[in-house]
Amino acid sequence: MIQNVRFPGATAPQARRVDLPQVLSATAAEAQSLAPKLADHVEGEVLVKLKPGMNFTGQSDFASDYGGEVAERIKMSGTMLQNFNGDLMRISLPEGMTTAEAIVAMSKDGRVEYAVTNDRIGIPDTKEVPLTPAQLGQTGQQGNQPNEGPQNLPKDLSPKLWGLHNTGQDGGKVDSDIDAPEAWAITTGNRNNIIAVIDTGGDYNHKTLASNVWTNPEDGSHGFNAITGSNDPMDDHYHGTHCWGTIAGNGTDGVYGVNHQASVMPIKFLSNSGGGTLADAIKGIVFATDHGARLTSNSWGGGPFNQALKDAFASSPALHLIAAGNDGKDNDASPTYPGSYDLGNIVAVAASDRNDRLASFSNYGKTSVDLSGPGVAIYSTVTGGKYKNLDGTSMATPHVSGVAGLIVAQYPGISNEEIKARLLNAVDDVPGFHGKMVTGGRLNAAKALAPDFGAPGTPGEFGVSEAKAGRVKLGWVASGDDGAEGGAAARYEIRYSDRPIAVGEPGEGEISFDQATSAGTGRPGAPGTQEAATVDVPLSGSEKTYYFALRSTDKVGKASEVVTASAVVPAAQLAFDGNAEGSFSSLTWAQVEEPGRGKVWTDSPNGDYANNSDTAVTSRSVSLEGLSGSKLIFDAKYATENKYDTVKAEVSSDGGKTWSAEASYSGSSDWKQQAVDLSKYDGKNIQFRFRLTSDGSVSGDGFSFANAVIAGGN
Repeated sequence: MIQNVRFPGATAPQARRVDLPQVLSATAAEAQSLAPKLADHVEGEVLVKLKPGMNFTGQSDFASDYGGEVAERIKMSGTMLQNFNGDLMRISLPEGMTTAEAIVAMSKDGRVEYAVTNDRIGIPDTKEVPLTPAQLGQTGQQGNQPNEGPQNLPKDLSPKLWGLHNTGQDGGKVDSDIDAPEAWAITTGNRNNIIAVIDTGGDYNHKTLASNVWTNPEDGSHGFNAITGSNDPMDDHYHGTHCWGTIAGNGTDGVYGVNHQASVMPIKFLSNSGGGTLADAIKGIVFATDHGARLTSNSWGGGPFNQALKDAFASSPALHLIAAGNDGKDNDASPTYPGSYDLGNIVAVAASDRNDRLASFSNYGKTSVDLSGPGVAIYSTVTGGKYKNLDGTSMATPHVSGVAGLIVAQYPGISNEEIKARLLNAVDDVPGFHGKMVTGGRLNAAKALAPDFGAPGTPGEFGVSEAKAGRVKLGWVASGDDGAEGGAAARYEIRYSDRPIAVGEPGEGEISFDQATSAGTGRPGAPGTQEAATVDVPLSGSEKTYYFALRSTDKVGKASEVVTASAVVPAAQLAFDGNAEGSFSSLTWAQVEEPGRGKVWTDSPNGDYANNSDTAVTSRSVSLEGLSGSKLIFDAKYATENKYDTVKAEVSSDGGKTWSAEASYSGSSDWKQQAVDLSKYDGKNIQFRFRLTSDGSVSGDGFSFANAVIAGGN
């Protein structure tokens, strides 16, 4: 966190003159370090959110203090204004001032909540693919569609739309689809449901789309163009039009969207080249929110974390469906924004093919990508009354947006949390997606729409089958959902604690289910199935009792009663106890008192850590003789400049001559237990250290740790 500093003559965070030459001189080194790290952005501009209470006159005064002008004031209203707690300014900087200089200087101004770049963002690489033989109307491989219940199957539904109805055409796997005909037996959508497609705009004259376009009751227009500030969002690319067709094609030429009926609000912030700015994306979110969009579909991305964009999504009461990206990478390890913002009103979407395989280009992430949707060879509308086949998570996202629209149509008044629960808990399980996304499954519209008759039954015979140092095996019998004869529940949740977990309201000495540590989730089997799970618990040098709790949830998030069990876990062999006197030494790190935690070690006992730091705290020598599966376990909290300032857990087995990094921590995290595998050092004498390195700009609260131990099996 950059500390605020008072400018010369300043007495309070209100309008005042800034000694600009002095400020720029004082921050020159930080700006020079920051400049090469900035993502592609509009140079000579900065987006600024001032602290609450600044009126427009104060905003203008602020900009002029830096020799700039308010190029644009992104005004918000209603719930979004209340949540965002102010407006956002786009400031044009004076000639000669760089964006990096402005960000560093303004971030030290007591009036500023944050100053960020106006990033350039765009469409993920989207591939046009030729039509397959089946899509051209030639005979492909056919399968037998399973009878999963009543269907509303349009006779003219194009076989090109395998994502909606996969009968094995063109070598596909039968039923690797979203079960659209089964969903349409429940609802095909309605015109009261507003879905904003924030993209390149939309061809609202296309014969397959025109009947499902939103009309602004104020002026009869059909959307918003954030680039020009006008109400004409006509698509001069094709990408947004393609997304629209998947959401709400009306069936002309056999091209049906997931919703046959909807009010699609096209919003254009991407140009005919597919590029745009973060400021225009935010204006699109604001327009959609202000004009009643219940859902937004976002098949775009790029740029680093940006607080302004995150706040815009978080402040909007809509549910936002967002493409995970087309880089073929793990978003857990390397986030792709905006889909990687950790917000309850965002659903991040991967792409899969007609055989339920993750698309080779699709990003994924065990904790950051929620589910997959059809995204390979997707046939839909494009500008000029035409149709194209495209690949991309851009194409998968509209499938999810469309199903979210059907859910809203069927269940008016449903909350974001309930829509998201239906989307995520009602997926078709795909083993190949386990560990690749939160749900481990592919979108299923029919399951997401199915009525719910109550919470799942309580899992039976929950107990401990084995307890070893650091590991406990649990077993139970699966219960059903929606009555004794119902199907399987959607998900298990397992939690543990060293304190008793209450079934209801916690009493003295107990904690609630939500307060206990998550031990992961699982997908229930059919009622009566014998289930099992293994939970890793902290290694301890003494025998310790752990408490476990289990509940099942259904597709709408309703939970069963909680069942509990406990186990006495044998002691692990403890090789190191960091709470003992003389366990660590450092010239720069120190122990400080942390409220509620006692003494903790920190790299910055006197405030934020310094720029250009290279400091460490080092353990005494530790013998791992006789240990197997050694682990370093500790509690940590950290706040550093993401990617550029890092704390590494390093190990030496040669008396400190050389060090090997075994774990790395950057960005921010609240207090959480961390574990580092040291098994490759079993039997050796080692030392370990936590080492902070930082560059020349942006410091933060730093890294703190406590309760460090090394333990293993005998």
